[in-house]
Amino acid sequence: MKFILTDLKRIFTEPAFRLSIIFGLVLLFGGMVFVYGTCERERLFLFSQSFAFPFVAPLLSAMPYSVMIMQEKETRYKTLITIKQRGKSYEFKRFLTSGISGALALFIPQLLLFAVCFFMDGISSFGFDISVLLLSLSFGFSYGAVSYGLTFVNSQRYVPLVMPEIVYLLCIYAFPHLKLQKYYPPLDISPTIYGGEITAEMFIIPVLLVISSLILTLIGKAGGRK
Repeated sequence: MKFILTDLKRIFTEPAFRLSIIFGLVLLFGGMVFVYGTCERERLFLFSQSFAFPFVAPLLSAMPYSVMIMQEKETRYKTLITIKQRGKSYEFKRFLTSGISGALALFIPQLLLFAVCFFMDGISSFGFDISVLLLSLSFGFSYGAVSYGLTFVNSQRYVPLVMPEIVYLLCIYAFPHLKLQKYYPPLDISPTIYGGEITAEMFIIPVLLVISSLILTLIGKAGGRK
């Protein structure tokens, strides 16, 4: 538990985490400026949140820890911390903190947007808008976690950072052609794009990503014992 708390504190000192927050704020409030005056005032949060932010959300989720973890692999730090945590599930502790960092990277800027829109009467239904806000937690955790899982199966520093976003964009292009609109990836964080309802299908891809990242983490843990 001490390692997890220390690692979570470290999240807030990482420049990449702060950069992710800044990029998220620029996209969200840039979207608000763009849609302001073109949508109903009470739907300002939903339209601002769904304008550009969902299409780069996997990259923002992966930014906080992915490159740092690859850097640790290239130095003695990872070796030292692994030895210190031997037998204490180091890999799974880092899996949790990586997922949480991804969730916070998306949640914090959206929370600030929600607060601004709330005081501007830009909230249509408080309960629904809160639900949309909370979707960023499951979305961010899943992409942050799968980014961590990718650190075990490649040696290139930026693959865990960009690969989730690349696959995500490919799915955005392919799913409508495959008649899989209800699984359209951006809906997992912004249901307003299509229809505006929160459905069970929105959690299928995040759950699959978490399972995949757990499998990759198991591979990494097993490889560490060889």
